[in-house]
Amino acid sequence: MTRTAVERGFETYLSELVDETYAAFDVTAVLKGSRGGGGRAVNELLKNSRPLDRHVVRPRLREYQRTILRQFDPVLDYAAADDDFEAYADEVLARDLYWDALRPSVRGDRRETIREQLLARQREFGDALAPLVAADSDEFWDAVVEAYDRDRAEALVEDHFVFSTPLREHRDAFSFELEIDPGEVLGGLARALPTLEVEFTDEAIRSMRQAEKRVVPRAKSDAADAFGT
Repeated sequence: MTRTAVERGFETYLSELVDETYAAFDVTAVLKGSRGGGGRAVNELLKNSRPLDRHVVRPRLREYQRTILRQFDPVLDYAAADDDFEAYADEVLARDLYWDALRPSVRGDRRETIREQLLARQREFGDALAPLVAADSDEFWDAVVEAYDRDRAEALVEDHFVFSTPLREHRDAFSFELEIDPGEVLGGLARALPTLEVEFTDEAIRSMRQAEKRVVPRAKSDAADAFGT
């Protein structure tokens, strides 16, 4: 199977996850927990949440999507090669969304444990992709059928089409934050309002889980169709 075909198959479901996360994301809940900026800025943004969705939330989610796809490159390199994963570990970690979001206060043994878990997750993904890269078919699900039985195909979906696992397992270790300039979002008189500092880690977990509950069953249904069951 071509590398491009594997990437396209993965990107299809990643794009669906981003879309579903955006649909589930509650920006009002995030704003109510914001730091700085004062109540007026929050109130103005709450009254005008659509521009905030369009200009801040959705671009940030698309940025995360691009980050995950950039990390996918060295994982695919590993899947297609005979090298040990350690040859790719530094690059994989440098592109890891969660490693980038690790709180500075997480140090010592816990930091190392999380590092090893993040790398193990990507190594296992590469190991799962290797038979697909080696398959003859250029269609994603045809290659899955060639490489796996149905149980292993479903395990691939359940294990690797779910992205919230590190965040759920180490809820307090990561911080997803952004700054919102009301003037850039709303224009006009809002330019006089101060910038808000927003952490949306809890909402990220909630909305991602909602998205996964929709997309993973779809992917498993696609697997069932591919196996003719």
